[in-house]
Parts: sequence; C-alpha cells; structure tokens
Amino acid sequence: MLLTVLLVNMVLVPAVSAEAEVTGGVDLDQYTIPNLKMDRSIETIAISGILSLQGEPDKTESGTYGIPFGSIVFHAADGITRIFDKDGDQLLSISDERSEKIPTPAGVEKPCTWVHQIPDDSRAYYRGDTIFVLDPAGELILRVINEGTASKPYPESTRGWTGHDWLESAEDYLNGITEYTAYWTVPSAPPSLEVGEMIYLFNVIQGNTPSPYLLQPVIRYNPQQQRWEGQAWGCDPDGTDLIGSTIVLNTGDTMEGRIYWDGVRNLWIVTLEDRTTGQSSVVAPDSIQPQSNCLVACALEGWYVDDSTDVPGDTRFYSMSYKVYGVPMMNVHLEPWYSSFAPQEIIDQCFVEIIQNPYQVKLHTAN
Repeated sequence: MLLTVLLVNMVLVPAVSAEAEVTGGVDLDQYTIPNLKMDRSIETIAISGILSLQGEPDKTESGTYGIPFGSIVFHAADGITRIFDKDGDQLLSISDERSEKIPTPAGVEKPCTWVHQIPDDSRAYYRGDTIFVLDPAGELILRVINEGTASKPYPESTRGWTGHDWLESAEDYLNGITEYTAYWTVPSAPPSLEVGEMIYLFNVIQGNTPSPYLLQPVIRYNPQQQRWEGQAWGCDPDGTDLIGSTIVLNTGDTMEGRIYWDGVRNLWIVTLEDRTTGQSSVVAPDSIQPQSNCLVACALEGWYVDDSTDVPGDTRFYSMSYKVYGVPMMNVHLEPWYSSFAPQEIIDQCFVEIIQNPYQVKLHTAN
C-alpha cells in the first residue's frame, strides 16, 4: 500500500509544472500523467532486451523487449521498473538487477530496462525527472519517469579501465558547437571478439550542463550476431538512454555521423546514416543545450577486451566539420588520447594519426 501511495504521489506532481513552457512549439503542460495503479498480482520478471515501443508487450527481435505505444515507464527506487499503459494500469513489473546488463557507449553498464529504443521520427523532451516522447503529430507515445538517483543500479561514468574505456581518440573541447559531422568506413571485424565483449566506434559531442550527456552516432560489433550494427544514441550516464532504430552494416560501408542542434524545435538531432545502403538511425533529445567546453571526439571504445584480437581494423574518420549555427569553427585542434588503463598489448598497437587537423584522423590498431 505504501508503494502504491508513493507511485501516485510521485506522478501527481507534474514534472513540467515548475517550468510551464512551450518548447519548440510543443506545450508540455497538456500532457498530464494519470494516477499509476500498481497491480500486486503481476509477477516481477527479468528481461534480456532493451525496451522498445511495439504493438504489444513481449519479447520481439533479438535484443529488444516490446512495450505498447503510450506506455509510462516508472523506474522506482526499489530497483523495479514498472510499465503502465496510457491510462495508468500496470502491465509489467521488471527487476533491474536480474535483467541483462547493457554496455553503453557512454561508458556505463546498466540494466536493459534503462535503455529505450524509440521511433526515428520521434522527439524527446526532458523535464525534471520525466522524459516525454512525441511522434511527429505531437501524439505522446512514451513517458519515462525516474523516481530519483537512489534508483540507479549502476555506477557513474568514468573514463578509466574497469573493464571498459575509450582505447584511443582524437579530441578537443569547444565552446558553443551546434554541429559536428564525420564520415568513416566500417572497418574489418575483430578477429576473435567473444560474447560479452563489445567494440564501439563513433563521433561524439558531450555536454556537462546540467549533467553529463553524450550525443553519439555509433557503430558496434555484435559478437553474438557476428555483425556490425549501427544506432544513434542519446546517452545519460546517470539515467535513461534513448536510442534510434538498429541498422545492420557491412565492412566497407560508408557511414555519416551527424550531430546538430535544431533551433526551430530546440533539440538535438543525432543521425547515423549508412551512405552505401541508405539505412539510417535517428534520435532527437533536448537533454542539454548548446554550451561551452563541450568535448568533441572520434573514438574507439572497448568493453572487456583483453588482447589485440578483440579490436577491429584501422578506421579513418574524414571530411569532419564543426559549426556554430551554420558557421564553420576555425579554432578546432584535435589531440591524440590513449587509455592509461586498457591492456598494454592493445594500447601498444594503437596510434592516433592526425592526417589533416581537424578534418581527417586515422585510428590505428593491431589489425
């Protein structure tokens, strides 16, 4: 009974009421949150896939677990993620601790319940402890509520080897950047990456106000499927991650990773496009504003890799551009960076070659 009262009280205080505003032409105050009615008869389960909007709740394609459009996802302090329908009736009860853990490109491993795949044409607005996800017509298709930091079942992000790290990167800190585009070719696969290990390649803008948030067009090598995959990520190291659709890639495909601020709708657009096949993945959050001292980088990240057979072939990032509201930035100077914590066998073979600063960089590996 106490938890039911807690859930009701939590959502009866509208997450947007303190900021009653129109954002990008959207009046968020119109989206009221119903009373959430907990059903104690629902068994708490564990899942092995990220939460994805589908027609009916159930396991769908590999790596995702479907929840209905209009769902309300409530991350409670007791470590249970509860899914409610749009009217506040409970559909699912999921254990964060027992569910599969996902290594994210923000450097945080978190339960798959805290990673949400949303449609590529949707928009995500962050207000207080609630994320409102809207379709192009302004229809509310998902609400995600985080009861508080006490509910976080994972450590905060660090760039230091605790089984994961950026292995090598070319990076700089820029003030006010609103667009960063990079091209690269999908490299050869790691010779012997095993299930449980992960490789990510991406370009990124990271802001830190009001809290760290990473905007990343990402490709990853999936050892379980033995293939390259791509997704657009909006990564919150301290909360919920939002990602676009998953696209399947091939070695040799030309990728475009574009991150830009849409000043009309007041949100970021993160796009990963396979220029060879025409497939794309998009996520559009307003999680942070354009700001000073943003990290920009192109990077190779490894999870639980232990020798040189776990890394891919060399990757050349090229035709990179950096803009402030459409105007090219002239003060960008990329510097090499290497992990001080990853296995030395891997780092000894890494080399960040600045071919044309800041437009072309090659990340060399042993392969």
